[in-house]
Amino acid sequence: MAMDRFRTAAVVALPLLLPLLAAGPASAEPAPLPLGSVRSLHPGDTLAVTAASGQAVNGDTSTSPVLLKAGRMRMTAPRLTAAVTIACDARPGTYPVTLTSAGASRPAEHAAPWAHIRVEPANEAARRACRTKE
Repeated sequence: MAMDRFRTAAVVALPLLLPLLAAGPASAEPAPLPLGSVRSLHPGDTLAVTAASGQAVNGDTSTSPVLLKAGRMRMTAPRLTAAVTIACDARPGTYPVTLTSAGASRPAEHAAPWAHIRVEPANEAARRACRTKE
């Protein structure tokens, strides 16, 4: 009798669970930011500055006035990637992301434009939530 109830529960639950199982695990991958792109993000969002081999090298630095801190390019085959986060106090607007060579003696003079980040407006509650996860 207990086996019948289990079988009935499984038959009822399976159609509800199949869409979740088909979707796969939730992705924590940051949004990619390849060369020449523009990405809209909110304060606290994480993104991955991405480059194909030959566009950047290990140790190159990605910077922007709206980033929490600069990101270092690292090989995550088949691409180079730097994970960066939009600062919680970033104001709405479009900002450049620059890529500086690892060997530059004066990085500010050798920064190359890479892509742009469009920071979307965030209310004070969203900014507070952002600051609590930093």
